[in-house]
Amino acid sequence: MKVKTKRDVLKLQEKIKQELGLDVSKYKDEEVVENFVEILLLPNYIVSWVIRPIFISFLIYIFGFYVFNLVHIEYVFYAIIGFGLFIVFGISFGFLSLVFKMKNDILEIVDYSLDILKLAIQDISKINNQITVDNKNDVLSLVFKGIIHIVTIPLLTKSVTSKIPFIGRIASSLIKRVLTVVSNRLEFKEDNIEDFVASPLEEKHKLYTAYMKTIIATSNGLETFISFVFRVLKIPMLVFFFFSSSALLLFLYLIN
Repeated sequence: MKVKTKRDVLKLQEKIKQELGLDVSKYKDEEVVENFVEILLLPNYIVSWVIRPIFISFLIYIFGFYVFNLVHIEYVFYAIIGFGLFIVFGISFGFLSLVFKMKNDILEIVDYSLDILKLAIQDISKINNQITVDNKNDVLSLVFKGIIHIVTIPLLTKSVTSKIPFIGRIASSLIKRVLTVVSNRLEFKEDNIEDFVASPLEEKHKLYTAYMKTIIATSNGLETFISFVFRVLKIPMLVFFFFSSSALLLFLYLIN
């Protein structure tokens, strides 16, 4: 199932509880929070990579009053419309730069989310009795989606929003968008998971081992997958930047 809204997240959480008997929210403990804080460098450079272009755009806007040959009503147009266009341009350039910069952080965040997935699978005594032949190939993707939407995204967005004033919510939305795409598109090659036999402990151990091997294989190919996701996500950012810069240049051409 694809997860896009809060209602989808609630349905996902309930689905995991019903089908696997697992409460994913229990992995949102203090240790996990501390580990996320350690690997999360985003707040350290969001300010410099997003605020700086906006600030530079604002300085150019102020400088424009002295450079452009404005007369009468043109001052009003430039003061109001120009301010908006310069700020929008700064925002578009800043977030485009951020998308290029944040790939490595997202890679580490998703990789750590896979580590949490391993913990969930290790909790085999709680989920094993409800793994059946019908659902055994969906377990990893289902639990991973739960970890991303119930643990990872809430922790990250809360951290970014609290640490970064003004643009924290916008940055959080971007992070949420990236991780949502990851959770919906990341595939676990579970075809190799051995047939599940409900009773023998040996077969349960084989199933657990197969899940772990699948997670490790997915982790090994994670960088290629994240690179693909970011290539896709750059497209709307590039379009936004193109239109904002074009609108600004057209305005400056007309008013000068």
